Amino acid sequence: MLITRVIYPLSLRDRVSYKLNRFYKHLNTKDVTTLFGKNVKMDLLETDFGHRRIIMNGFYELGLSREIHELAQQGGVLFDVGANYGYYSCIWASANSENKVHAFEASPKNVDPLTNNISKNDLSPQVVINQLAMGKEKGKLRFNLALEKNQSGWGGLTIDENTESVEVDVNTLDNYTADNGIERIDVLKIDTEGADTWVLYGAERLLKEKRIKHIHFEVNLPRMKLLKISPDDAPKFLESVDYKVKKISESDFYAYPG
Repeated sequence: MLITRVIYPLSLRDRVSYKLNRFYKHLNTKDVTTLFGKNVKMDLLETDFGHRRIIMNGFYELGLSREIHELAQQGGVLFDVGANYGYYSCIWASANSENKVHAFEASPKNVDPLTNNISKNDLSPQVVINQLAMGKEKGKLRFNLALEKNQSGWGGLTIDENTESVEVDVNTLDNYTADNGIERIDVLKIDTEGADTWVLYGAERLLKEKRIKHIHFEVNLPRMKLLKISPDDAPKFLESVDYKVKKISESDFYAYPG
C-alpha cells in the first residue's frame, strides 16, 4: 500500500500526495481501490494527473467526491457528462443497487476504459454509457485530441479546424431525456473542458421546469476562451432560469433550484 493512503485527515493526504507525486515514477494502475466507491476497483492511466491522484489517495477532487458520495446514499439518477474512466459513475452506482447513471463520454480514447471499469464492477445494469458529447444543440462538432496523449481528460470540443481532432456526435440534455422518458435528474455533474456552459444551454427546458436537483459544473478559462464562452455565461444563464449558483472554488460551481 502507498504511504499516502494511510494519511489522515483526507485534506492532508491530498496535499501530501500532490507534493510526493513526482517521486513516484511508476504506479500500479490495475484494480485500484477507491475510497468513496463501495468495493469499486478501477483500471487507470499512469500518466494522467487525475488518475494518479486516485491511485495515491483513493479519490480525486475531494470535495466533489464527498458530495457525490453523500447524494448517492439518497438514491436517484446521476448524469455524468464527461465521464472519463467512470470514477463518479462508479461512486454513484455502487452506493445503491437502485441508483442509475447516464454516462456521456465524447473522447473515442476513453469509451473502452470507461466501459471496462463499469463492467468489471458489475455495474452495467445500472449505467448507460453514451459515446457522444452533450451541448447546446444536436449535431456534430470537432473534438480536440491533441492534448490527450498523456492525459485522458484534457480533450474537448473545439471550433478550431486546425487542431488534431475528430468529428463527434452532439446531443442536448433536453433531447436525450425526452427521447428516453427521463423525468428528472437528481445530480448533473459536468466536466467538459470548457464546454460546460453549452451543456447547460442544452438543458433549458429541464432547468425551467426545475427537473434537475443538483448541478456541479466547472469553468476552464483557457478552453472557454477558445470556444468564445464568457466565464459569467453559465452563472447568468442559471440565474435567469431561477437557479441559485454558489462558487465552491476558483473553477468549481454548484447550482440548485431557487
